[in-house]
Amino acid sequence: ALVGMSGYDNRSIFELSGGEQQRVALARSLAPKPSLILLDEPLGSLDRRLRERLVEELRAILSRVETTAIYVTHDQQEAFAISDRLALMNAGRVVQIGTAETLYKRPNNRFVADFFGLSNILPILAISPLVEGSSAVVETALGRFILAPPQAPTAWLVIRPEAARLAASAGGMNHIRGRVVSWTFRGSHHRLVTHHAA
Repeated sequence: ALVGMSGYDNRSIFELSGGEQQRVALARSLAPKPSLILLDEPLGSLDRRLRERLVEELRAILSRVETTAIYVTHDQQEAFAISDRLALMNAGRVVQIGTAETLYKRPNNRFVADFFGLSNILPILAISPLVEGSSAVVETALGRFILAPPQAPTAWLVIRPEAARLAASAGGMNHIRGRVVSWTFRGSHHRLVTHHAA
């Protein structure tokens, strides 16, 4: 009943869909009431629509039974949807731990930013504090930007897709001048490739 499989008791495993088979596997894992459960890519073989639905249900089930779960996945959206905290690994080492929002908004290195598909990554060439501890002006190959002072001596500026928008005029800080070379539709946004104009 917990995994929504009431009435399926007498069915053969071969009569169940992929999603129903995953529910049976989860029920078998939870039956002994473990204090910790490891789920290694549990939804990886399912199609995107079914996976999205089961992620929501899985989070609710784990909360209901109050079982701690380590959930292994390469799918960022899945990790965001199911986790309370993320531990992102690279080559067998944990590179950042935190909430999904923290890792996305404040990646602590280039690998983390790349992992989340944040492709607008610029090395910071120079930092000039505006007001001590408040904001700084950072120099990049594409211009000057005002932001919170970087926490490390070597830092990168990441411009997330949802933070960028076309401006009526370009010039000054937090603006990039360029000519659009190509663009592609990406669902929630368009990806623009530009040629930087000094």
